[in-house]
Amino acid sequence: MKNKKQIDFTGAISSIFAILIGLLVGLIVLMLSNYRQAFPGFFTILTGSLTHGMKGVGQVFYYATPIILTGLSVGFAFKTGLFNIGASGQFIIGAFGAVYVGIMFKNFGSVHWIIAVLASVLFGAIWGSVPGILKAYFNVNEVIASIMMNYIGMYAVNWTVKGYKPLFNNLRNESKNVAATAEIPKMGLDAIFPGSSVNGGFIIAIITAIIIFIVLNKTTFGYELKAVGYNRNASKYAGINEKKSIILSMTIA
Repeated sequence: MKNKKQIDFTGAISSIFAILIGLLVGLIVLMLSNYRQAFPGFFTILTGSLTHGMKGVGQVFYYATPIILTGLSVGFAFKTGLFNIGASGQFIIGAFGAVYVGIMFKNFGSVHWIIAVLASVLFGAIWGSVPGILKAYFNVNEVIASIMMNYIGMYAVNWTVKGYKPLFNNLRNESKNVAATAEIPKMGLDAIFPGSSVNGGFIIAIITAIIIFIVLNKTTFGYELKAVGYNRNASKYAGINEKKSIILSMTIA
């Protein structure tokens, strides 16, 4: 019988192994392209952020923030037996929600950025729930539905921003900048990574990852979501509302 206190490092080892394989493949590609510069280039890849000191590290965290959150989106759905390929579309719709609040509503003061973030969560959740509803009630494959929603979201946002003058900057052919109060504050990270663009969004991403772990592994709600993913019919027989669980899984993701 396996000791319950034994720590399972399988996930961590698999992740490290995947990273090493990726780096190895990258090195092979570099050698095939230009073998003389392959190793210097590979070394630059490994140490690129460190060449700019703490600013470079901060920039890595800044660009990693949306990747962490969209990765959590895919990972959460996967843990509940669903394949959410619509993270990019949900990201775009969520970003639109934040930008809309950041531009159109400027009287919220110091809580403006919080409302903008909550708006992005709401917009993304609504968009993610659509494949969940289709899966739960019509057994539409969530992979197909979420992929289609990606393109619908992308073109819908582009069309809306360009067609709605208060949001669009004609001179630069892009959306206008949000109000300063809608920008996520640095939360002290500017002191650790001076000169970088990193802000409190990175902290929010880390907190979100911790919450997702707790929900999935330490709560009855998370157990029900995973149970439906393992066997929808058996979960229904056990008294779990499988349709509700599927929709909530995609909505949370």
